[in-house]
Amino acid sequence: MTFKAADEIKVDGQITLKRFSHDADQIKYETIINNREHLLPWLPWAHLYTEFKEMPEFTDLQIKCFDEGSVLGYDIFYEGKFAGSIDLHHLSAENRSCEIGYWLSKDFVGKGIATRAANKITEYAFDEIDMHRVMIRAASKNKASCAVAERLNFSHEGTLRDEELLDGEYYDTEVFAKLNPHHESSGQ
Repeated sequence: MTFKAADEIKVDGQITLKRFSHDADQIKYETIINNREHLLPWLPWAHLYTEFKEMPEFTDLQIKCFDEGSVLGYDIFYEGKFAGSIDLHHLSAENRSCEIGYWLSKDFVGKGIATRAANKITEYAFDEIDMHRVMIRAASKNKASCAVAERLNFSHEGTLRDEELLDGEYYDTEVFAKLNPHHESSGQ
């Protein structure tokens, strides 16, 4: 089963999520390069961007995954300006579950953008593609990302010790999840 998703999701009057496309390649690349120090502790893929030619190749992969329904990726626009990205990945048709990943440019941190975008994409996962469970995983030291999950009332399910190697250092990962309120759960 593949998951078909909207090309654009309106979050509110300030934030719009737009399906990954080549239209944002240049600004996304510049944002990643200008935010490397901000992103590197938490996102290993930020190491990969050394030349612009890599961004279109990454976008091609993301578009292919979107078309196949294996990753539903969106660029976040705040008041018309590129602010970062958010996606639904590890989509499981069998288990009706997925995971949210997101990042923001340092220029857009502290405006509630990640929280509002994650809330909307969670609603989208539940209401439009009938997910039962949505997870957010974040490095324990990434307090801002953990706070997004907490603000959205995701349940903290545990800590995976030394689960991720980022920039040469092992990090614990916090696992948060929310269940679809429209589905019955065994609670076990």
